[in-house]
Amino acid sequence: MFPSPFPEYISFFCVDLSTPPVFPLLPEEEKFLKTLSSSKRQTEFSQGRSCAHQALAKFKLEAEPIPRNAETREPCWPKGVRGSITHSGEYAAAAVGLADAVSGIGIDLESLSRAVDFNISRHVCVEQELEWLKTLTAEQANQGLRIIFSAKESIFKCLFPISKTYLYFKDATVTIDEANTEFTFTLSKACSGITEAGFRHRGKFSIIDKMLLTAIYL
Repeated sequence: MFPSPFPEYISFFCVDLSTPPVFPLLPEEEKFLKTLSSSKRQTEFSQGRSCAHQALAKFKLEAEPIPRNAETREPCWPKGVRGSITHSGEYAAAAVGLADAVSGIGIDLESLSRAVDFNISRHVCVEQELEWLKTLTAEQANQGLRIIFSAKESIFKCLFPISKTYLYFKDATVTIDEANTEFTFTLSKACSGITEAGFRHRGKFSIIDKMLLTAIYL
């Protein structure tokens, strides 16, 4: 569905959840699958792991299991690998790269068809972002809020696995460049051993068929 938002040394896959998984779950992954009560969550987990194994195939690591950290809920990647998995609506995606090329990867999918209470902006956005949203029409502001939310999810997914620092929504300020489908973010909080407060970086976003993808890498 989505083309890769990354350079060639990062492997990216996105699939429709209705498509049969290319890679069956490995025993370690099957064990976690059995703890999921709903068929929807089981499908999302299975397709997310299948995407991840497809992405790992670029590095001939597709046979390595990707269990889940019970405490942090993050994927446990093979040694020397950085990656991110996401699913929303009818799609799942994964991106992986080798640690000697990338420090972190973060991706997030959001269904724009799903209704969201705009009042969550008070919990997601800092003052600068709220002021920007006020300059937009209601429809534009709703989409802008979704991009900000998704971008902050991608930022956390990228930085947490390597820093173990919990970032909250208001620990990052996002500025959206719609013309270039990019966003810039500035952190107000240091991530242990990785970034200082004031760290500034860019990410990408794409919107296709009412689906939003945000992506960053370091």
